[in-house]
Amino acid sequence: MQNKRTQYYGVSFKLVKNAVRFYFNRLVSRPLKPTVVSLAVTNRCNSHCIMCNIWKSAKDNPGIKTLELSSQEIISLLSNRLFSELVELDLTGGEPHLRSDLVDIVRGVADLNKNCLPKLRSIVVTSNGFLTQQVISNYRDILSSLRDTNIDLVSVTSLDGIGETHDLIRGNVGTYKLASETLYGLSELRKEYPNFIPGIKTTILPQNIDVLDNILDFALTNSLFHIISPVLFTEARFRNINSKDKLTLEPVELKKLADFYCCEEFKTSYFYTMSRSFLTTGKKQWLCTAMYNYAFIDYDGQVYPCEITPEAIGDVKQQSIMDIWNSPRANYWRKRISKMECCKTCHEPGAIRYSAFTGGLSYLKFIKKIGKNKFLESWQGEGFLKYLN
Repeated sequence: MQNKRTQYYGVSFKLVKNAVRFYFNRLVSRPLKPTVVSLAVTNRCNSHCIMCNIWKSAKDNPGIKTLELSSQEIISLLSNRLFSELVELDLTGGEPHLRSDLVDIVRGVADLNKNCLPKLRSIVVTSNGFLTQQVISNYRDILSSLRDTNIDLVSVTSLDGIGETHDLIRGNVGTYKLASETLYGLSELRKEYPNFIPGIKTTILPQNIDVLDNILDFALTNSLFHIISPVLFTEARFRNINSKDKLTLEPVELKKLADFYCCEEFKTSYFYTMSRSFLTTGKKQWLCTAMYNYAFIDYDGQVYPCEITPEAIGDVKQQSIMDIWNSPRANYWRKRISKMECCKTCHEPGAIRYSAFTGGLSYLKFIKKIGKNKFLESWQGEGFLKYLN
């Protein structure tokens, strides 16, 4: 096995190589092939979160299920040669486990690994964890089908507080009990499947700013990875612009968050370091690579540059994803990435992560700062290894 010094210089070389390729392509407005795609498999949701209005769209439109991409449409979409370099597929919602064919979707995607998706290494599924038995059963079936692949199953369960705080934010009584039972069950499932990686995602709000330490303790005690980040306000994705005034953190709360991000646990984390830097300086230390190596596809086939941008660039039910990706409209948005107002304040965790290995320079600066002896804590611990191989 390579020593840390050799690995460090090998990673540094790859980051420089990636940066040269990205900045050249950005200069000539030429996209790369996506290495990460987020795909919402449904807009139906059984939660009533105070910071997200996705659930309201299903409530207001009883026929919304008929708009969802079918399992065959999803598998056909991902078999397109545009995705031949795809490393990570994020399946999100809504609540993905409300789809009765979720297991079939993931199995179908895994089958593409042999030919169409040779570089696929992670399938990520987000969930609120309310459907405990169904979630565990679905993951067991999925993991059984992934045994002979190099694909990890990553489970992201929402945890926005301990006890009543979580219930308040999720808008349902008893949701903490359900989510925690799900997480305990997933921790047991991990013992059977080494390619299963469970973790939590916390949305920081005024309602939970004082319990972030407790949430982190829960994650660490149960050996769960954690993504703890402030609420995002978007027109298209979360439809929560109207909640901005009452959910935006006040200066005193931002100070609490900055202090929280200074804890020892986060010192070798690229994501938390970038978040803390932006919080304290107001300036982003990383350059987004959306529309070069990333896109967001909504449940109805609408394609967006990312989860933050308000306008779709195409519809996979009407056009080939390759045509959409290379269209004049896509190129128009590509030129606007990082320049729009929403980009200047974006701290979306996925965007920080998928930009790290493609943009290269910001992550290179980070690992240089933490040093050769500690860089593996980020490179392996934050999952960058799969992108740089």
